[in-house]
Amino acid sequence: MLTEILAWLALGAVVGFGAGVLLVWVVRQVFSRFWLIWGLMDPADDPPAIHHSKAWWLDSRLRVSSAMCGSAIAGLVAYPNGLGLELVWSCSLFCGLVLIQARIDAQTGMLPDRLTLPTLWIGLLFSLFGGWVSLEHSVAGAAAGYIVMWVLAAVFRCVTGREAIGRGDFKLSAAIGAWLGIWTLPKVWLAASLWLCLIAAWDHVRGRQKFRAPRPFGPGLALGGILAMLLQVN
Repeated sequence: MLTEILAWLALGAVVGFGAGVLLVWVVRQVFSRFWLIWGLMDPADDPPAIHHSKAWWLDSRLRVSSAMCGSAIAGLVAYPNGLGLELVWSCSLFCGLVLIQARIDAQTGMLPDRLTLPTLWIGLLFSLFGGWVSLEHSVAGAAAGYIVMWVLAAVFRCVTGREAIGRGDFKLSAAIGAWLGIWTLPKVWLAASLWLCLIAAWDHVRGRQKFRAPRPFGPGLALGGILAMLLQVN
């Protein structure tokens, strides 16, 4: 039994890494072909770089993250009474969508509407046709994912005079809520907040950035969403 589970984990990691290579290609296509078309920069500006050291490092992290997701999904398939094969595609699609957006946000600090909104609508349609949660919970999750984040950002802006969360984060949170439902969102936000605090503390200790310096929140939401998804579908 243990040997079989380890074989599934290894197979999932290999398949996930291959999917990560595809995701890196998609991100590069977005930067080189669509960044200007989507209105995310002025015609005189250069698109986000895809061949400097930071981009290569983020691409490597994306491949590794995809491999880890593949291994986790395969492990749930192999586990007794675990994930059914019919759900592998939906888990893989969800991971791929949020990982692409986390990778883009990590480099640019932006979450394009052309990615967040389709993720939201796909989540609603998935729930309509028998997804992980009922359609009612999916719609409530989408609404709560946006409204709660908007309220928190507005309160923080009134108290401190600074921006804390961008509109792209509102929409990604809503999209995750559409997939996972309203009751899973607190777990997503908690994991995302803890991740952001750990990254901020690590950067501060290493002297790279001040603890209170602004950082992209999308990667944390993606991490929280994937962890919550793995717990929910198991």
